[in-house]
Amino acid sequence: MKALIPAVIKLTALILFALLGMSPALTPVAMAMPVETAPTFVRVQLDSGEKELQLRYPQTVRLDRVQQDALANVYQLSTKSDNTAQALYWQSLYWIGSFLWKADHRAKQALALQQQTADRQIRALADHWRYHRPAASETLIQLAQSLASPLPGERIFLPLDSDRVRIVPENNPALNGPFVLRLATRPNTVKVTGAIKLPAGNTADISLPWQERQDAAGYLKQIQALSVANRDYVWVIQPDGKAEQHSIAYWNRQDKDIAPGAILYLAFTDLPASAKSLNSQIIHLLSQRPF
Repeated sequence: MKALIPAVIKLTALILFALLGMSPALTPVAMAMPVETAPTFVRVQLDSGEKELQLRYPQTVRLDRVQQDALANVYQLSTKSDNTAQALYWQSLYWIGSFLWKADHRAKQALALQQQTADRQIRALADHWRYHRPAASETLIQLAQSLASPLPGERIFLPLDSDRVRIVPENNPALNGPFVLRLATRPNTVKVTGAIKLPAGNTADISLPWQERQDAAGYLKQIQALSVANRDYVWVIQPDGKAEQHSIAYWNRQDKDIAPGAILYLAFTDLPASAKSLNSQIIHLLSQRPF
C-alpha cells in the first residue's frame, strides 16, 4: 500500500497539469524565499567640509531615522564644540539644497557612464570649434573638467525637508546599502555656467550674489554670453535639482523665483547633429552636483 502512494500522487499531479493545460516539465516551483537585506551605511557631510559622520544600521532603515540621527550629531561636523551648535544647525539647515546620493557600485557605474558620454561630446565639440570659435572651445574644456569631477553616486530626487519626510510616506523611503547625505546651510550666491565667457583661471562658472526677486535676465546682465548662447531662454537648476526653463528675451521675459544656490545654465546653440543632446546631458549632470 505504501508503495502505491507516490504513484497515486504523481498520477494526480499529471491529471491536474493536463486539466490546466500546463506541462509539468516547464512548470516552475514556487518557493517562499526570504528577502535578504544588506547593512545600511550613510556618510553624512555638512556643506563642503572635510569632516563626515558615519552612520551604520544592521539592515534597512527609513530616511527619517537617518535624518534624526544625523541632526542629533551634526555638531560634530562643525568647528563649534558647544551645545548651541546642534540647535543652530537644526534651525539653519537649507533642506532644499541638501543632497542624498545612492552610493552603491551600480549607481556609481551609471553616473560614471553618463559623465564619460558627456565628456566625449563636450570635448569633441570643443575641438570642432577650436579655430573659428576659440572662446566657446575654451569654455567647453573648462566645463568638461568640472563635470568629470567625481561624485558619490546618483542623486535621489525627493524633498529632504525633515517635516515633509516625516509626514509624507512617499518622501520617507526605505534605505538599504551605502548612501551619502550632504546637509547644507543656506548660501548667498547663485552660479552661472554654460555658453558664457569665463574669467581667467580654472573655473567653469561665475558666482554672483543672490538677490531677492532678481530674475534670470537680471543675473545674465552681469556676465558676457558667447555668440553661441541661447538668447531667449536659460535653464535654472534649482537647489533641489528641478530644472526650469526661464524666458529672458525682451519679447518673452517672465519673472520667476530663483533660490539661493541655484545654477543658471545658458545653453549652447548651433550644435552639430552629433551633439544635439549635449545640453540635456549637461543639465542632468549639473543637477547631480552640490552647490
